[in-house]
Amino acid sequence: MECEGRTSRLDRERVERLGSPLARRVELYAEVPSTQERAKELAREGAPHGTLVVAGMQTGGRGRLGRAWSSPAGGLWMSLVLRPEIPATHAPRITLAAAVGVAKALREMGVEAEIKWPNDLLVGGRKVCGILAEAGFGRSGGLEFAVLGVGINANVDPASVEGLGGTSLRAELGREVDLVRLLAAVLGGLEVELARLNDFEAIASDWRSLSCTLGRRVRVRRAGGVVEGLAVDLGPDGELVLETGDGRVALFEGEVERLR
Repeated sequence: MECEGRTSRLDRERVERLGSPLARRVELYAEVPSTQERAKELAREGAPHGTLVVAGMQTGGRGRLGRAWSSPAGGLWMSLVLRPEIPATHAPRITLAAAVGVAKALREMGVEAEIKWPNDLLVGGRKVCGILAEAGFGRSGGLEFAVLGVGINANVDPASVEGLGGTSLRAELGREVDLVRLLAAVLGGLEVELARLNDFEAIASDWRSLSCTLGRRVRVRRAGGVVEGLAVDLGPDGELVLETGDGRVALFEGEVERLR
């Protein structure tokens, strides 16, 4: 089903002409409950690496921890089936690599995107993009597939996201963006960074330079409670390292709030 209306530029023919190895197989929808859920279905059915699900709107989009994710018309809502040849223990690297790839793509467009640990992209402190990576493991415990979701507030009505602490590319650039060109830039950035998953220090170095979390005092809410401290580094497995009054703490999950 092709996208209609304002997102009609995101049509199958233009997407397939991109020739991206991350868009070998494309499912394109005007509206879908969740690109992430559809991509996971395809992954379980054996869909190959580079299967792309993209939609003009999601009615049941979600972010981390199962939270709802607003996905109105005008955004770029996509999920990718990946089958990277990496150890299962390296699966968390996918989120961080994706954040670097998308941030670089947005910066090339003139949007000064920064990374908020672990998976948000901000512009001027406001969210413009969310990233969600979920792994599927085989019976032996190896990484069978990963599904990478990227949601970008591209041409959405700024009023629909401002109340949620968000912004859009349209608001930042003062013009609408071509969704196919945006998709091409994002896929290109992801291709480069995902190819470096086994060279994580290179990814981590770029992540640090793009981060708006490091060097800040933060409060992190996680399942085990709340931790406050100075965010000082990104660990070898993508963990956030805080300097607290009780020493250094490594956090592998949590919601970060910047302290003034």
